[in-house]
Amino acid sequence: MSLFRGFSTALHSLWDYKGRTTLALLGMLVSSLLLAFLLALLFNFKLTMEGEMQGFGFREIVAMPGQLLNKQFSKSMDLSSLLSVTSMNSDLTYQDAQNVKREVPDVTAAVPQSEVVTSANTGSTSTEVLYTGSTPAYTKVFSIPLAEGRWLNNADVKNEAQSIVLGSAAKENLFGSKPAVGKTVTIKGVPFKVVGVLKPKQLIGFDFNDRAYTEYQMFTDTTSVRHASMIFFMVNSASNLHKADGQIYAVISGDHHGDKGFTLVKPYEALHFLNLIMQLVTAVTMGISGISFIVGGIGIMNVMLLVVKERTREIGLRKAVGAKSYHVLLQFLSESLLISVVGAAAGVGVSYGLLRLLGHYYKAISAHMPLYVVETSLAFSLAVGLIFGLWPAVKAVRVQPMDALRYE
Repeated sequence: MSLFRGFSTALHSLWDYKGRTTLALLGMLVSSLLLAFLLALLFNFKLTMEGEMQGFGFREIVAMPGQLLNKQFSKSMDLSSLLSVTSMNSDLTYQDAQNVKREVPDVTAAVPQSEVVTSANTGSTSTEVLYTGSTPAYTKVFSIPLAEGRWLNNADVKNEAQSIVLGSAAKENLFGSKPAVGKTVTIKGVPFKVVGVLKPKQLIGFDFNDRAYTEYQMFTDTTSVRHASMIFFMVNSASNLHKADGQIYAVISGDHHGDKGFTLVKPYEALHFLNLIMQLVTAVTMGISGISFIVGGIGIMNVMLLVVKERTREIGLRKAVGAKSYHVLLQFLSESLLISVVGAAAGVGVSYGLLRLLGHYYKAISAHMPLYVVETSLAFSLAVGLIFGLWPAVKAVRVQPMDALRYE
């Protein structure tokens, strides 16, 4: 019996048991859907994050509160190292940024940032905003596309101007579709003149749209916040990152009398950190999906055992007229493989549709179906078809021609 003929016979046999075959197919479809969708989702999330980090640039160093105990971020970190990361309240300051800018030659910009959630109103409308203090050099770190007006400038700092730049969502909530530049917005009891409006911009974990930006000193004058939530440093060349990193660390820890309650993170270290998290989540996903495939495989085995029992007469008669054992083995393995592979292919197709639907509603996440996800799903399905189809196939091989005469 040729391989093609074996699969053709298997297909016709499965068609005779449409109800049971459909149930087994659904089990494999759900298992494959779970694996393919989750792996593709993780891939696209990682792809989006890497794109955003690369868009952020590879000449930046970020100082943030918290400490990695007895270690530094490095490519040698493993998942267990993440447990040694401690969080703490920020003691970073505007002066830290100024000192680094003055004392580290390779740093071309040092930008502190701090924020609080508060309300902004125009007299007739009010909305919640993330009131944020930063500096004119903020645009050296982030690309800030403007829909109206301008960004904060040195004149605003020098004149202590009550100027503010609104994110797109904040502007929409306060002014609707009307122009906002030149209008007045009151925050913390202080009237600010709107000098600019940002175009919609969003990174995963960082939303510009609900923010209202003012100059850092104005921010501290109107709030009780005295410490920066983070400081962004721009270095003149990616090749100088490592040298500048040590110098920045020395300056800030010296200003804080040796206190090391902060961490410096470089873009490639953040990518490594992201890869560690993705490895952990992928391992968990594979484990959950593996259990799902085992359940689907048990369903296939149960269906095939029932099929073998009901076709005892047929198997015995075929062997009586000259069918070899490997012919029978091939047919029943072909049936289990067809169920698993067709179910897996359907699951991959449905997962791709769900991924496209998700990408339509969440523009920040791409919607690619990488080839390795398809290959992994099909590999799992082939393994399940072979492993869980083997016992029913062996049981069919053991049927003797005399069993056909005794079978009722």
